[in-house]
Amino acid sequence: MIERPNLARRPFVDSRPVWVVGAVFGAVALVLTAINLAEFISAQGAERTLEAEKQALETRYAELQGSVRAADGRLSEVKWRQLEAEAGTLQEVVARRRVAWSRLLVDLERIVPWDVRLVSVVPMVDDKGAVQVDLTGVATGRDAWLQLLARCFVDQNFSDPVPASEEAPSASNTLGYRFQLRVRYWPEGRP
Repeated sequence: MIERPNLARRPFVDSRPVWVVGAVFGAVALVLTAINLAEFISAQGAERTLEAEKQALETRYAELQGSVRAADGRLSEVKWRQLEAEAGTLQEVVARRRVAWSRLLVDLERIVPWDVRLVSVVPMVDDKGAVQVDLTGVATGRDAWLQLLARCFVDQNFSDPVPASEEAPSASNTLGYRFQLRVRYWPEGRP
C-alpha cells in the first residue's frame, strides 16, 4: 500500500457533530424564547385585568366611604334620647297589649271566693314582660280575704301575693273587709 502524502497545512477535523449540537441548542433556545414570550404576554394581560379590577374596587371603596359619611351625618342629627323614650313607651304599650284581659278575668273568677268582690283590677307589665296585678276589693269577712290570699299561693297562674293594705269594717267602712293585694300573674302558668 502506498501512502499518500498529506498536503493540508493542518490535519483534517470533522466539525459536523459540533454544528449539529449547536443547531439543536439553537432550536431549543428559540422554542424556550417563544414560550417565555407567550407567558410574558399572558402575564401582561392578567396584570392589566387585575389593575382594572383594583381601580374599580378603589372607586367602589370611595363611593362607600362617601355614603358612610352621609349616613353618619344623618345619624348625628337623630335625637337619640327622644327616640329611646318613644321606643320605651311603645314597648310598654305593646307589653300591655299582650295581656289578655279575658284570660286574666277568667283566671281571677276561678280563684276569687263567692263572698269577695273585686272593686279594681290593675295589671302592670314591666320591661321584661312580667305581669303584676293590683287588686282592690271588699270581702264579707277576714276569712274570705284570707281564702283569696291562700288561693293565690296555690293557683298555677298566680304567685307571690303581697297584701298592701287591709281595713276591718268600721263606722266609716260599712261595706265590709277592705283589702289591697299585689300578685304576680302568669298567663301560661308558672314556669
